[in-house]
Amino acid sequence: MTRRSFVKSAAAFSVASPAIAKTRNTNEKLNVALIGLGGQGNFQYNGLKGENIVAMCDVDSVRAGKNFAEFDSKAKFTDYREMFDKMHKSIDAVAISTPDHSHFHPAYIAMDLDKHVYLEKPLAHSVWEVRTLTKKAQENNLVTQLGSQRHTKSNMHRVVELIQSGAIGDVSEVHSWVSSSRGMKPRLTEPQNIPNTLDYDLWLGPAKDTPYDSQITPYGWRFWWDYGTGETGNWGCHILDIPYWALDLKYPTRCGASGPKAHPEMTT
Repeated sequence: MTRRSFVKSAAAFSVASPAIAKTRNTNEKLNVALIGLGGQGNFQYNGLKGENIVAMCDVDSVRAGKNFAEFDSKAKFTDYREMFDKMHKSIDAVAISTPDHSHFHPAYIAMDLDKHVYLEKPLAHSVWEVRTLTKKAQENNLVTQLGSQRHTKSNMHRVVELIQSGAIGDVSEVHSWVSSSRGMKPRLTEPQNIPNTLDYDLWLGPAKDTPYDSQITPYGWRFWWDYGTGETGNWGCHILDIPYWALDLKYPTRCGASGPKAHPEMTT
């Protein structure tokens, strides 16, 4: 398993959370629901096979196809709201691996139902969403974890250990970057038919209604503000994590940005 799951083991949860320790045996498996099964969701499915996966949900049957096919249960859903309505009594925890704009709503519903939550990075789509989720988790005494695969890798832990041991001396300045040529692609001008395997309305979720564009889903959404958070939310979570972690940094007091003129849709 290349990513540390929030349910690394039931024992770990029992130690970490009095809320679980009161009700669970350390040898008991957790009942987990998965929301989002393509990409990172596939990692979650494979990593959580040691627990009881009781429900799966994805708006795209092609992206979920292999995992849906392997899941020997009728508890397969397109709409997470329906999943919670029908299955919430059978669910202990939820792993959410959806586009950034679709993190907040299923996570909040899950926590409102007293479910523990593993949520892929970035945590949410806005500062308000992050603060609201944090407050809900604290109010309900829930176990939560942000998914960040680089943070779980042993070589990254070793880097942090070396820096904190003084192996490179006192650190006064850090430069972090990503060598990536990816970025926003212009929207397709010709109308496209929505695949019959995709519930596009559910994919849009809280975002404004825009025509289906195959360059935006399943991956290009990362570079459009309606759905993603750009490379800062994509790679920044990984690259900036190490100095924050190793140097025990706090919130920044000043922040600036530079670059080419922003796309009009990024400034509205």
